[in-house]
Amino acid sequence: MKKIRFFAVFAAVLFFAVSCAGMKPLAQNASMDAPLEVTILHINDHHSHLEPVKIDMTIDGVKTKALFGGYPEVVNQIKALKASVKNPVTLHAGDAITGTLYFTLFGGSADAALMNISGFDYFTLGNHEFDAGNEGLKKFLDYLKVPVLSANVNPEKSSILYGMWKPYAVMMIEGQKVGIIGLDTVRKTVDSSSPGKDVHFTDEIETSQKYANELKKQGINKIILLSHGGAEKNFEIAKKVSGIDIIITGDSHWLFGNEEMKKAGLPVRAEYPHKFMSPANEPVYVVEGWEYSKFVGELKVTFDKNGIVSAIEGKPHVLVHDTWFERKNKEGKKYNPEGAEKAAIVAALQQLPYVSIAKADQEAATLLDKFKKEKQALGSEVVGSITGEVMPGGSPNRIPNTANPKGSIATRFVAETMLSEMRSLGTGNIDFTIQNSGGVRADITPGNVTFNDAYTFLPFGNTLYLVDVKGSEVKQILEDALEFALAGTSTGAFPYGAGIRFEANQYKDSAGKRLVKTEIQNRETGAWELVNDNKMYKMGTNAYIAGGKDGYITLGKITSTRSGEDTYLPDAESFIKFLKTHPSFSAYTDSNVILHFDPNNEVMKK
Repeated sequence: MKKIRFFAVFAAVLFFAVSCAGMKPLAQNASMDAPLEVTILHINDHHSHLEPVKIDMTIDGVKTKALFGGYPEVVNQIKALKASVKNPVTLHAGDAITGTLYFTLFGGSADAALMNISGFDYFTLGNHEFDAGNEGLKKFLDYLKVPVLSANVNPEKSSILYGMWKPYAVMMIEGQKVGIIGLDTVRKTVDSSSPGKDVHFTDEIETSQKYANELKKQGINKIILLSHGGAEKNFEIAKKVSGIDIIITGDSHWLFGNEEMKKAGLPVRAEYPHKFMSPANEPVYVVEGWEYSKFVGELKVTFDKNGIVSAIEGKPHVLVHDTWFERKNKEGKKYNPEGAEKAAIVAALQQLPYVSIAKADQEAATLLDKFKKEKQALGSEVVGSITGEVMPGGSPNRIPNTANPKGSIATRFVAETMLSEMRSLGTGNIDFTIQNSGGVRADITPGNVTFNDAYTFLPFGNTLYLVDVKGSEVKQILEDALEFALAGTSTGAFPYGAGIRFEANQYKDSAGKRLVKTEIQNRETGAWELVNDNKMYKMGTNAYIAGGKDGYITLGKITSTRSGEDTYLPDAESFIKFLKTHPSFSAYTDSNVILHFDPNNEVMKK
């Protein structure tokens, strides 16, 4: 009996000594050194997009518009997957808020309420979480019950945000530890959002290595980086940081997928998952889940006994509804397929391995319905007022004409609101903005302006985009837009600006040009200066034309080869913020555009 007690005491002492030395007891090694399979379920950048959106894709060989996503549909997909996969780890890679009236009206409470029933294990901060400053973020996090991680966002002890998140977490799965590090994008958060001066940021790469090392010192050899650093920055992290196995990214809104998805016209930017090798010559896999509640990622990962990824299987879930479709007939007229044609579309969708038919989770749908009804009521709330004259906009006023030689004053006003909002955020010393007239859908009339009015003027959900351009490129961008608008291709391409003005001919001169003079306002002195062909300027615009759409060919080439920045700030939101800070604004009566008409061109005689 004494021998038994002696050996029991000896074993306990040995276990304590081994543990204190940082070594693993033999009894636990069997578990800790065994292979481990987990399934990571993830989304990112839902940006307060809680309802389905209409997207084009090719279905059964025909271009078809369908309803994609919706947040209750995301919840349903996550719940179904969690019930069917092994060891689920459910993550949100940031930018939950900002983007629709749901955020404008509810300040993050609607998003938080739905996230709370989504089953997330962890959420990391995105740059747009700071759009309403420290106070706005705190309100959002006060509602949110999901644990928050961010290793490179460090509030001072005196900050109201201090202690509201941790740099990393450790999950226990089948007796094994899996580390999860949170990360935010630095430059975009500082330059294009509104963090307080009491919040400090550290470099993404240095921070990732620091905490990977810290987790390894704790004996953790399976590490996930939950990073709102964007695809390109996370590709760099994958190649420069050792110890990280999986990177779940957000911020860049990239759809990771496969060739079959590309053939369907979906904007796939990288393979799901995308493989790299770390400096330690170990595999690192990066994935991102598109945007706006349209996608749920499913990544099955097998770690070997040393914590190295030995097998991986990615399954993207694009959430497509089977209830509504739109196509064009031979004459180009839109119609909604019904009967046999609709059934064939649904059957084709069901055969696509990357498509999951979107179904709403009932609990989430009921919760969203409460906010939706309140949104409809609050949409009529006044955000400001405009005095003075009507600012013409919409289709009849897109191009200056003999009846309205000043053109779309409403578009000029929108460009001014864009410039004001970007400058209020300290966004990179922006010089000027350009807005295409087709993006402004109606006159802006004197009187009270409501939330609904703002989204009526600017209904497309375009986001504000920043890019550096040379003076010579500025001129060519305007030439492209003028050609596209005045040659009859699309009148909506006609450009208006803030901080920039130009004089042009409706007809081409002998050199094939339309511009006569272009000036940019010096942001320090306020003086108007001729554009310097060799000077670099910071230009703001909307993401639609920044992508080369509506005839902005040169601009599209620039953004495809040179680093630009989509702020993901909605144009309607900037319009609203401008009116809130200018509650009784006097309408513009002048234009930044002078267009000389060709008297022989009847198109201009409106």
